Amino acid sequence: MTTESTESPQLGELDDILDVTEERQLERPDAVDEPLAARTLFLHRRVVTIKPDRIEVRPPKSAVVVPLFGVALTAGLLALLATSVDSFPFWLMGILLLFAVVLLPLSGLSLVYALMGANIVADRGGQNVSMKQRFLGLGIGTNELIPFWKIRELLVEDEGREIARAGGALPAEEFAQWQLVLVKKSGTRHIIGSVSTPRQHEEEGLQQIFEVAEAFSALTEAPIRGPIW
Repeated sequence: MTTESTESPQLGELDDILDVTEERQLERPDAVDEPLAARTLFLHRRVVTIKPDRIEVRPPKSAVVVPLFGVALTAGLLALLATSVDSFPFWLMGILLLFAVVLLPLSGLSLVYALMGANIVADRGGQNVSMKQRFLGLGIGTNELIPFWKIRELLVEDEGREIARAGGALPAEEFAQWQLVLVKKSGTRHIIGSVSTPRQHEEEGLQQIFEVAEAFSALTEAPIRGPIW
């Protein structure tokens, strides 16, 4: 009798804990009072600048390191070729010169893009979202303009969540991988940004990504769907 009465409350408490966990996972973060108030938010390798009439998603300042190294390497290589023309075989000079000619413009464009470029721009005046289609991670390519009325929803989802499949469920990963996805009415998906946090702190990552989602929703008037685990 004593054993039964001891185990029953424990099982009941376990059920309560599971119920609370399920409820907690279904809750959205608290809404921001002014989603379009001027501020800067930080996601994974992206900086989001929010203004009342415009939202810009840019690469972080650390993105200048690689192209800056490329520019310095090319400049050093060209200086070496100019001062040591007689020291290199003709075929080697041709290879080094070709390498410099290709690397310099790519590094230069990447450097300019890292300093002044933007991945995504949502503009109230133009009533569209500009998505840069980049080449090799550089600021080279075309812009896709998505009118606000073509946006079906803004999806907040965790890519690291448990996924049910025919061969058995894939367990949730140790890191929550929250991402904000712009979904067009045609079904095309464009990732706006993402943030990764340890699973035990997944609410913090959700708060970060959801704040960006609220800003885009307030500007574009597109609904938010999620969070989806």
